[in-house]
This record gives sequence, structure tokens and C-alpha cells, in this order.
Amino acid sequence: MKILVLDGSPRPNGNTASMVGAFAEGARESQHEVTVIPICKKEIAGCLACGYCHTKGEGRCIQQDDMQEIYPVLQETEMLVLASPVYHHGFTGQLQCAINRIYALDKPKKLKKAALILSSDDDGGYGGVIYAYRKSFLEYLKLADMGIVTACGEQGQSEKKLRELRQFGRNLQDGDGDREMDTEQFIRTMGSGGKIIAGSKTHQHMVHLSNEAMKITARLNQGYHGPEEIRELMAELTGQEIDDSFGMFPPFYTDCGKNIHIGKHVFINSGCQFQDQGGIYIGDGALIGHSVVLATLDYDLDPAHRADLYPKPIHIGKNVWIGAHATVTQGVSIGDGAVIAAGAVVTKDVLPDTVVGGVPARRIKSLV
Repeated sequence: MKILVLDGSPRPNGNTASMVGAFAEGARESQHEVTVIPICKKEIAGCLACGYCHTKGEGRCIQQDDMQEIYPVLQETEMLVLASPVYHHGFTGQLQCAINRIYALDKPKKLKKAALILSSDDDGGYGGVIYAYRKSFLEYLKLADMGIVTACGEQGQSEKKLRELRQFGRNLQDGDGDREMDTEQFIRTMGSGGKIIAGSKTHQHMVHLSNEAMKITARLNQGYHGPEEIRELMAELTGQEIDDSFGMFPPFYTDCGKNIHIGKHVFINSGCQFQDQGGIYIGDGALIGHSVVLATLDYDLDPAHRADLYPKPIHIGKNVWIGAHATVTQGVSIGDGAVIAAGAVVTKDVLPDTVVGGVPARRIKSLV
């Protein structure tokens, strides 16, 4: 797939540039062809609204500036990524000029997908940009939204965020989404960090897996099963081999199952509920108490798109102990040896060998 990134940052070594670099690295690893254009190094004027491009120009802009170099690349692009720091709740002026000038092409002939990469010093400052991206860009050009990745402050150069962006690029798929989806492709898509559109092929496969999970968990939760039979049912549920050291007290509930990854010497107590579409990774020796909830999905805040989903994985380190009735939300990583107190709601990463508790969970003490 041919991917074009329009980088609107005036800082060549800033947070946005680091995020773009990580995304491009991951996409190239998956054999995508990625072109990054630093817009702020170009001379691109704003749209004159003269109408020449759609009358005498026949798709050609009358202004002879550096946008003329970008038009041929746009015409061959299958996925366009807009990347920008957020200034005054909007794109940088340079990037906005380039976006406006795309109008000359009406719609680039091969363009079907788009994504958005944003950095900001204000974690609540993305709303205006995202609204404009969805309403004035995606809907106008009728593009599939492959995802939005944001970073606040120095987070944009953190290894965790760069890893997320590399994975996003790595998991992008060729094609227009018309093919039937298999479970392997589903898991790759869910790991990309992009939005899952309600009714899409990915969403339909999610529903299919949910029905399979209900059938298997109904068998698991009905009557008595010995340890070996429990492991066999969990292997069927997850589609993976379950180590002989694994233990569980049913009942157990999940609405997917195929994106649960369990290490050795793991014990899961009764009544746990795993929403694993975004990926749940449980390290060796982890102990998970009664009625623990692990939730990897979030819904869109825009009421018009409320059914759309954002998956992010949960990573549970080695020898972690999660107390009864705790909840761990999407995107959280729990370090090795950490303890989650009963009833805690964990919304942020937990350092290794640390005890956290409360709602939301906060550090109580260190174990070392």
C-alpha cells in the first residue's frame, strides 16, 4: 500500500516528527511504501477559492508553488496520514494550507484511507482538530478512518507511544476491506490502535467471535470440570495452547476469547470477565482474583459515532497479583511483581513491585 504522510510540524526533531518516524518504520516493516513530506519546508500558499481547478484548470491548481510537487504523489496515494502539533485547537497553518489545496483534485483517484497523528501540550486540546478531521476531511472525501493517535507533551517521544505507533503502522492491511476477514487478520487489526467502525468487516467478525465465545463459556460454566478439561476448554476458547500449570475456578466470561494470551503458572479465580478484543497478555505466575474485569475497548465520545470502538491492549506482567473485584481499563500495563488492591480501578500504568489501590488506583507503597 502506498502511504503519504503530510507532516505539519515546524520542528524537525519534535514530538510529531518522532511519532511520524515510528509510524513509518512500522509500516515499512510490513512492506508498505511510505513517503513523508515535511510540509513546513515547502512553500505552499492558501487556497484562493478562485475555482480555476474545477473550470479551466481541469483539476490543476493555478498557483505554481511546491504543492505542484505533492499533487502527483497524492494521485497515487492509497492512504493519507495527517500529522500535526495542535496549535490553538487546530492544525498548523502550513498543514491547513496543504489540506485546503487538495480541493483541486476533488478526490485523489486511489485514496481510500486516512489516519491522524497529533501531539499537544494540553491533553484536552485535541477536540477541535479531531472534529475538523472527521467532518471536513473524512466525510468530504469519503475516506475510511484507520485511526487517531495522540500524545501529550513528552509522551510523544516515550518508548511506549513510539511502540504503539510502530505497531499501528505494522498492522495496516492492503486492500479496501471488501474481503472476508479471518481471526488472524482480526487480531492484527485490533492491535493497530485504529478505530473500529460499527458495521465494518472487523466489527462483523467481532460479533462472530463473540457468539463462538458464548458457546464455549456456556460449556465451561455448566457443571463440574476437572483441571485438565478446563485447560482443554480454555485452549478451544483462546485458540492457543494452555500450559499444564494453568489453573482456573469457573465461572469465567469473555466476549471474544481469541485475543487472550496466558503465560505459565497463571491462576484465574471465579467470576472474572475479560473483554479481550484489544488483546490481554498475562505474564507467568500472575494471580487474578474473584470477579476481576479486564476491559480493552472504549466507545467513541461523539454521539453520532457512539457505536464505533477503540481497542487497546492490557499487559499484565510476571507474578502480578490482582485482588478481587478490581477493574483494569484499556491500554494499561502492569509491571512485574505489582499488586492491585481489591476493588481498585486501574486507569494508568503500574510500575513493577508497586501496590496500588482506590478509584482511580493510586500508588500505596513500593515492595522493594
